[in-house]
Amino acid sequence: MIKIALLIAGWLTLLVGGGSAQEVVVSGFPLGVGGSIEPDFLHPYHQALQAIADSLRLHPGARAIITGSADGVEFDEHHDAKNPGLALGRAHLLRNVLVYDFGVDSTQITIESQETYEVGDEYRFASVRLIPETNDLSARVAALENRPPVEKHFTEVREVPASFIESFGLQAGAGLSTTPFGAVPIVAGAITWKRVLYVEGMFGHTMWDNSYRFMNVELDTWRRLAAGLAVYRPVDNLPVGVVGGWIRIEEISQRYYDYVSMSEGPLLGLRATPFEFASVTALYNPSKHRVAESNFSESKNGQFLISILVHYCLGGGK
Repeated sequence: MIKIALLIAGWLTLLVGGGSAQEVVVSGFPLGVGGSIEPDFLHPYHQALQAIADSLRLHPGARAIITGSADGVEFDEHHDAKNPGLALGRAHLLRNVLVYDFGVDSTQITIESQETYEVGDEYRFASVRLIPETNDLSARVAALENRPPVEKHFTEVREVPASFIESFGLQAGAGLSTTPFGAVPIVAGAITWKRVLYVEGMFGHTMWDNSYRFMNVELDTWRRLAAGLAVYRPVDNLPVGVVGGWIRIEEISQRYYDYVSMSEGPLLGLRATPFEFASVTALYNPSKHRVAESNFSESKNGQFLISILVHYCLGGGK
């Protein structure tokens, strides 16, 4: 009797519903959310989902195709959300609502996902489409009667945070810095933590001579620089960080290999990273200056330094 009733219901579906498909589209998923959302998010769609569930229970030969979609939003640098996983997670979310909240048989549901490079709420969606099928209805009814028990499960997509070791990274770079004595080529290396905190060493040395006279003696001088910096980027999406540290800059006599002029003091400023591979650092340096013939340093409180670096960062993901 059950088989006859199901066959009659299937033929009624064909006569009444024709080949049309009933569809509900849940759009506007929040960014980066796959398999779990706030319960109120689906509340406006309950009536339409209930109609889908009633149709599936009434017509066991019908099936529902659930499609999850993710848009083309690119997330924070080097921490892109897995858009295919988000799309699949949204489809599973809608599948679980139909199965657990509305009592739909899970064997009537097919899951699929899609991606797009377009950006917008309308592309972050999950849809359920009802397909009334009556082809080979007898075989489908037999398959439903003889199917094994279905293990219920819930799939949730979450962003997995980086481990403690994976949070560390290395950055190396080269560039040019101003000094009180002129420009100096520099190299820099840093240990990074989640690309939020950078502990950096900076070194510089000129490859050319300057003329310097001391007690009627011509001294060829080179410039050298050494600095230790800490850079903190408090806002993920803002490529600007706060810089603090210490620097020592010297003009070195090639005759005596000792400084003839020296500047040393703290640093405080900002670093902007407009591109992934380049940064500009502006620093205030209230330094102490000293020359070789003097045992005393002179304060220089109005000194500003600017450095430009081209760099490459390895690891340190969130």
